[in-house]
This record gives sequence, structure tokens and C-alpha cells, in this order.
Amino acid sequence: MNAIPRSGIAGEAPATGYADLKSELMSLIDELAEHLPAALRPALALRDKLQAGHFDVLTVGQFKRGKTSLINALLGENLLPTAAVPLTSVVTVLAYGDPPRITVQPLEGSPFDIRPDMLADYITEPGNPGNAKGVREVLIRTSSPLLGNGVRIVDTPGVGSVFRHNTDTAWARLPQCDAALFVLSADQAVSEAELEFLHEVRKYAGRIFFLLNKIDILQEADTAAIEHFSRRVLTEAVGTEVRLFPISAREALMGKAGNDPARLEASRLPVFTAALERFLLEEKGALLLDAAASGLARLTGRLRLETGLERNSLTLPMTELDEKIARFADRRAQAERELRRLDGRLRQEFRLLTEGIFAGDPERRLEDVRSRLGRRFDALVLGQDHRPPKDFDESLENFLRQEVAEAFADWREALEDQGEAAVAQIAETFDREIDETVAELQRFAGDLFQIAAPAAAPETRWPERRRSGIRPAGEPMGLDLITEQALKRAPDLVAPRFRKLKSLAERWARYGIVRRRRRQLTETVEMLTGRIRSDVRRRLEEMREELSARLRQRLEGVADGLDQALTRGAAERSRASDRTGSRIRQLEAQLAWLDGFDERIQFFRKRAAAQRRT
Repeated sequence: MNAIPRSGIAGEAPATGYADLKSELMSLIDELAEHLPAALRPALALRDKLQAGHFDVLTVGQFKRGKTSLINALLGENLLPTAAVPLTSVVTVLAYGDPPRITVQPLEGSPFDIRPDMLADYITEPGNPGNAKGVREVLIRTSSPLLGNGVRIVDTPGVGSVFRHNTDTAWARLPQCDAALFVLSADQAVSEAELEFLHEVRKYAGRIFFLLNKIDILQEADTAAIEHFSRRVLTEAVGTEVRLFPISAREALMGKAGNDPARLEASRLPVFTAALERFLLEEKGALLLDAAASGLARLTGRLRLETGLERNSLTLPMTELDEKIARFADRRAQAERELRRLDGRLRQEFRLLTEGIFAGDPERRLEDVRSRLGRRFDALVLGQDHRPPKDFDESLENFLRQEVAEAFADWREALEDQGEAAVAQIAETFDREIDETVAELQRFAGDLFQIAAPAAAPETRWPERRRSGIRPAGEPMGLDLITEQALKRAPDLVAPRFRKLKSLAERWARYGIVRRRRRQLTETVEMLTGRIRSDVRRRLEEMREELSARLRQRLEGVADGLDQALTRGAAERSRASDRTGSRIRQLEAQLAWLDGFDERIQFFRKRAAAQRRT
């Protein structure tokens, strides 16, 4: 379930966390790149993947629950503007950066930097009403230690205020979060609107931290009562017991700013931050560290084989060396033929997937969506028939704009889930086969030069972020007939004594409205169906291309390294110089260093696994 695990007991001192382990692993990668020039490119690629691994933690909830104040407290500075009225209007992302920098990403055009004193002009409702400036999001880079471990905190506008666009902005960001901080307020009981929003948050957030803010404004007994009530309501809503963190963001910020540990402790924020750190390590952080450490171990084994090939090639007669190099070239060509066969099979698998993904359950869901929309439209027409034509038309227009797109959410989600599950199975099969091909090539090279090849180890899957759903744009609207619009509005101008004529005009107008809106319903349903089908097909093709490129890079990276090692050895051997002995000693020293380095990697992996279990 989405409830936070029961952890983070007050008074516990956090053990070595994700940030420290990540920093240590980055240092190991840098050390390998500095020590061996041949490791530079793959080590930098590995480092980039580890560095790019981040966790988007969204602050969500009703307006005026203190979400922005919570972020300021977590960072320890008044970085984001706060006020007594609904303020935040634009998504604001806070990430690590030194020196600090604020970048505005507009909906159209290139990003640009602004000064800190200009921030409110872009992210607040008073400074940017209705997002009139067209801001997609604002990225704030700051050197807060909390952000140094890969966390990106995302401040979203509060839902439920009079500013509807703020609610829409918050909902649109949900699919992109790894965890959510669901902020409640101690001075207000959990509302029905909050529970409805929580239902949506649970569809996307991997974990939800529930925080009860503003406990400083209540007496201790009142705080305990509202905490008990809120926990009970939330437990009923999510179907399992939840952990609720009572905090005072205001007191925490003042405690940090005033260097007052007692005040900070009284705010109870440290309990939550300790739980957040554990979550990062226990969940996605542990997967990320394991994938990077596993990749580093494979790279080390590969480099050891390449070093051993070069070393042994220097002791062979040239005739024998040339013969072995030719045999390796033939074996590499065989491996590349196997790769081409794999790629052909991969295309066939994706072709079958693309053809079959819309059949079965997704197709039944689509028919159900169409049927439900038709019934809902008919019921709306009957239920609204007494309303004036203008209001009647607006209610049908709202139905087309909102409910139709929402009705397709289940169908779209079913397609995405089915596609992602199928691609994961395909990728697992083909990853395993390319791993076997690579391992066989390494074993062949090792046997050829009497060197132990690295133990075959499957490629560790890096944790992936769930992709945002397909969001259809507004439906195409047909041209309104001038006569229909006149009829729709004409009854407002007809004198009372012409009531029969007015009633006839209203019926005539409603008949035209229903006919046009029903046609638009059909067009919108077909448009959304076609758009989602097209987007799913396009995304599947992109995933096939990504997987195909990954398989090729896996083989070529290993084969090229072995080729280059043999080429260096052959070049040195052909010179038959006095330096050969010196080069052999250098390579033997390099082998010894790699053996020691591999032991350090394995020790790191054991410590990381042990830390995860504590």
C-alpha cells in the first residue's frame, strides 16, 4: 500500500544514509577513471547514470496547509514566498546546485535565469495571476544538504482554492513523483476534498508521507486529539494503518535559523527527515546504488580481462599471436551475427506486441467507455432539458471537455500497464541472451590466452521512473452555426407575451445543441481513441529502438575493449624492444590493483546491503 512504513522513531540517530553511500561509490568510480585511461569513458557514463538518479518528492494537499513553509523548513531558509492567501501558482522544483541559480522554463521559448527577488513575480498568484506569463515550471538550485543526496523537492499549488488552474497544475504533476508529502493542517479537520485528492495521489506516488502541520498553534491535548482523528480518517481512506508525522514547519525553520537545537527538536521535523532518509535508502536509493555498484564490478572484471590479454600477448611469438587475433576476430564476427539475429527477433516481438496490445481486455474497456459516455450524455440531456439553452449548452460543453477525457483514463492506463509489463518481459529475455553472448565472447578470449574470464553476471536493471500518462489535448470543436447561436440566445430577448414562441425557440435551440454536441461527442471519442492508439504505438517503437541500441552497446563495448587490448599488445610485440619487459611489469601491477579494487567494490556492496536491512 501507499502508507509510509512505521519507521523514524524520535530520538534515533540516523545511520550512514544514501547520501554517504552514494558519495563513496562516486569516489570509487572516479578513482577507477583516474587510474586507468581505458576506463574513462565507461566510468564517466556510469557516473552520469548514478548522478542523474534523482527522487522527485512532491508536496501536495489542499491550499493553505503550509506546504511551502514545510519546504522552507526542510531547507533551513526562507527561500520560497509564503502568505496568508493561496499563493503558489506554478510548479517549483528545488534541486542541488552550487552556486545557487533560479531558472524559469516557459511554456514556449528558451529558459532564462532570474534574480531571487524576482521569484514571486513568476510562481505566485499575485505576481503571475492565472499563470499569465506562461511559465511551465521554475527550477531553483541551492546548496541545501537535503538536496545533495539526489532529492528534488517539488512545490505544487494547493488544490481546492478559488484558483481552478492551480488545482489543475497540481493534478498534472502527480504522474512524475516518486514520493509525495501529503500535508494536512492541525487547525482544520481532514476534508472530503482532501480524501478525494488523496485517492488520486495514491494512483501515482510510490510512497506517501502524511504530515500534520501547524501543531504549534494548538494546545498539546488538542494536538493529540486532531492527530488521532486524522490518523483514523486516513487509515480508513487507504485501507491500512498509516504513519502520521505531526510537525511545526514554522518552529523548525526558526529553530534552524536561530541555531536552536531544542526548538528544532520540539518542532518534531527531525523525526520526519530521518524517516525520509531511510525511505530513500530502503527503496529506490538501494536499487540505484546496487545497479551502479554492479556496473562498476562488471567494468572492473572487463578491464582485468583486457589487461590480462595485453599482458599475455606480449609473451607470445608473433606468428602465434597473429593466429589467435584472427581467431578472436572470427569469434567476434559470430557474436555480431548473433546480435543481428537477436535484433530481427526483437522487431518481430514488438510487431506482435503492437498488433495485439489493443485486443482483449483493453478493447473491452474501450467499448465500456464508449457505452458509459453515451449513457451519461443521454442522462445529462434528460436531466438538463429544463434549463435555458445557454446553460444547457454549457453543461454539455463541460461534459465534453472534462468527463470525456477523464473517462479514457482507465483505458489509457490499461494500455500503458499492459505495454510496460510486456516490454519488461521482452527486455528481460533479450538482456539475458545478450549477456550470454557477451560472456561467451569473454570466455573464448580468456581460454584463447589462458586467462580467467570474469564470472557471468546479468546486467542489473536501473530503477526507472514511471512515464507520464498520455494526456489528450482539448477536443476539436466544430463551427457553430450562426442561426443556432441566435436561437440559443434569442429567448432572452423575446417579450413575456410571446411565451409560446419563446418555448418553441428554446426547444428548437436545445434540439440543435444536442445534435451538435452528440456529433462532437462521437468526434471526440474517435479522436481520443486514435490519438492514444497512435501514442502507444509510437512509444512502443521508441522502446524497441532504445532496447536494440542497448543490446548493441553491450556487445560492442566489451568486444571493442578486447580488440584494443590485443591491438596494443600486437603493436608492442612487433617492436620487440627492451621496453616489453617494463610493460609486462606495468600490466602485472595493474592486474594486482584491479584485484584489490574489486575487493573494495564487493565490500561496499555488502555494507550497502547491510545498511538497507537495518
